[in-house]
Amino acid sequence: MATKSRYANGHARRQVRAWLRAQGLPCHICGRPIDYSLPAGDPMSFEVDEIVPVSKGGSPIDRGNVAAAHRICNERRGNKSITDMRSAMGPRPCDVGCRTSRSW
Repeated sequence: MATKSRYANGHARRQVRAWLRAQGLPCHICGRPIDYSLPAGDPMSFEVDEIVPVSKGGSPIDRGNVAAAHRICNERRGNKSITDMRSAMGPRPCDVGCRTSRSW
């Protein structure tokens, strides 16, 4: 019977998750900060994202293949490449010039 590689290495996966969490990095997909105190089900909570998806041969426990991501960003990305995901997202609202003045 085949096992899911993401779950077959439970201890190693927990170590990778703890290592990423300790770094406190922003989401590698959208670039925004991650609130690491949010519960696991929250859309803006921390998740481990595989750079090369497991479905395409990536390792879920290789520290060179994982990055911190928001749950919602990770879900939207699916198994698409980072480049495809970022181009589909378009510019962030404040990347195109936000008005910060209150003089209307």
